Amino acid sequence: MFEIVENSIIAPNVHRLIIKAPRVAKSRKPGQFVIVHEEGGERIPLTIADENIENGTITLIIQAVGEGTKQIVSKQAGEFIRDIAGPLGKASEIEKVGKVVCIGGGVGTAVLFPLAKALAAAGNDLTTIIGGRSESFVILKDELAVFSTQLKITTEDGSLGDKGFVTGPLAEILEDETRRPEIIYAIGPVPMMAAICEQTRPYGVKTIVSLNPIMVDGTGMCGGCRVTVANKVKFACVDGPEFDGHEVDFKELAARQRQYVGHDHDRHKCRMDAVKIETISIKERMAIPRAHMPEQDAKIRATNFTEVNLGISEEVAIREAQRCLNCKTRPCVSGCPVGVRIPEYLQEVAKGDFAAAAKILREDNALPATTGRVCPQESQCEQKCVRGKKGDAVALGWLERFVADWAAQNLKPEVPCIEKTGKKVAIIGSGPGGLTAAGELARRGHDVTVFEALHTAGGVLRYGIPEFRLPKNIVDHEVENLVALGVKFEFNVIIGQTLTIKEIMAEFDSCFIANGAGLPIFLNLPGENLNGVYSSNEYLTRVNLMNAYKKGSATPIVTGPTTVVFGGGNTAMDSARTAKRMGSERVILAYRRGRDEMPARLEEVIHAEQEGIEFMFLVAPLSIGGTEDGWVENVHLQKMELGEPDASGRRRPVAIEGSEFKVEADIVIMSIGTTSNPLLTSTCPELELNKWGNIVVDEKQMSSMQGVFAGGDIVRGGATVILAMGDGKNAAQSIHDYLQK
Repeated sequence: MFEIVENSIIAPNVHRLIIKAPRVAKSRKPGQFVIVHEEGGERIPLTIADENIENGTITLIIQAVGEGTKQIVSKQAGEFIRDIAGPLGKASEIEKVGKVVCIGGGVGTAVLFPLAKALAAAGNDLTTIIGGRSESFVILKDELAVFSTQLKITTEDGSLGDKGFVTGPLAEILEDETRRPEIIYAIGPVPMMAAICEQTRPYGVKTIVSLNPIMVDGTGMCGGCRVTVANKVKFACVDGPEFDGHEVDFKELAARQRQYVGHDHDRHKCRMDAVKIETISIKERMAIPRAHMPEQDAKIRATNFTEVNLGISEEVAIREAQRCLNCKTRPCVSGCPVGVRIPEYLQEVAKGDFAAAAKILREDNALPATTGRVCPQESQCEQKCVRGKKGDAVALGWLERFVADWAAQNLKPEVPCIEKTGKKVAIIGSGPGGLTAAGELARRGHDVTVFEALHTAGGVLRYGIPEFRLPKNIVDHEVENLVALGVKFEFNVIIGQTLTIKEIMAEFDSCFIANGAGLPIFLNLPGENLNGVYSSNEYLTRVNLMNAYKKGSATPIVTGPTTVVFGGGNTAMDSARTAKRMGSERVILAYRRGRDEMPARLEEVIHAEQEGIEFMFLVAPLSIGGTEDGWVENVHLQKMELGEPDASGRRRPVAIEGSEFKVEADIVIMSIGTTSNPLLTSTCPELELNKWGNIVVDEKQMSSMQGVFAGGDIVRGGATVILAMGDGKNAAQSIHDYLQK
């Protein structure tokens, strides 16, 4: 077993692991590699990037591609890797020859590093050329600069160094006889090494390449790493990995490398022969069908709390993003309450530059992994998508989720250099609106403190949305990103009780109230206070916040064979699907209107149906019957029909006389909405309220109190996560403008 001392991310999908392996560290020479293996995984060849004999450690730089490498890089400091065999392969021939050029492409730069270091130590005049897709993909530039006479950097998008490929600077060197080297080392994707060898051949400059073909054992036993060099079969693990590039059969090597595309042996993917998004015609984009989101099987997922949607792959994400027509009018952006620059980040996804896509998304949306899961895109950005007019809209929600999840796994939390303003802002509530405002204000340099009444952050994201729709580790990561921006959190502080708004404003320059609309609505029906009757707020809070679904949880919850849920929104759907997972054999969702009038997302309705939820439309509760000892026994219902539209635009349900009937029930969940919580507003008479107890604000979201802003459910009444986030973003801009006066 080999202990991991350090695991750090140095580029998207690329990790630097420092591992205790004293024997390997003592014996290792530049150019050699080790075989790394975990139980049940592949044997993966990895070049030793560095060693520390005194500490007995080696450094491996690993690009996570297949399951094996992903398993390895998921391990943290203090954990162990089962097998590391080596050092293997012939060591590099290091001698002083004069002018040397070392070229590294992508993760190949990690293989190049020990070789370049040794060549410089031998007294050579070293020019190093490294390249990557964009700045975030360029690795080890600072380390290489220490011992390189000259360091040249290229990126495809021009975000760092010269725009283009590593062949550009090399061409300039080859054409200048005074700079032309005695030897060139090229390490990277096969197409890159092949291109460089063809580039240097006319000049007669010896070009050494380091090959990383498919292998199993690494000792020559399997022969899987065979390559043709000078018309002879060579084994890379025994005869190499370094060979004269002018003698390598690159065509054969490239064909053999494609044998296991998508697995750990497929680590060097070249961008020099990649298809550019600009080459895809409108007609070709229109022909691409909408992606499918893989899901857990309905029968299986109805028994667990694991996320239902499994996420799309990199390949599927790229293909789906290529469906975007990049419309000049950008209608999808106008449909997004937080104004995400959708076409811009989709173009980056289409090119495979997920880091660039993540940068755009993070700048516009404080909670992208959350909104990618729970935002009703079908009625907002996707509804505006031009592709949806004559077919299926681009799957914007799934792409948002993909980019956010990819960034969480591959990029460190962003810590931008922010000039502090010296202004202090308090955020009341850590739900979606409060978190969004906090992130926006922190990016503008303000000192932000979030006050939360509960013991953890997230608000409705934490207590209201089930794990199978929004895993709580996603919420944790979104909050961690805000902490990295400098946002502070104070928990167990009830504004209106622990502190008042006046006390807050005595300490802060401004505040944003985003405490939601937390009081559940009941119908005052006979039997509503029987044991077994819950509000959806209580039911979901017990399960989601207090983990009542977990074995051994200290929080009790009543279960039974039959659960009836009243309501037709997303919260009702969450309650019904949760009750199914909590063990109810029969779960009925009773709604007083028809299916077409349900406000719940279509995806949630379909998922509920697949999981066996029974829908009763056009019924309303009259009472809840109970046993003599006070437990729910049945619900008394009345059939309805739809009349004229009401203020919401939906047809009003009208009772049908003589249609009453009863349904047996053990649990009843009331999910018919929420109203404003007076804990805060009752202690602050200066705040103007409307007839529903919601805070009145102006077009800038400022309340009747100077410097006090508000948004989300406490202003709107019950609304969606993304609308609360839109309020948070708009309020942050207004607060920033206010503080500049």
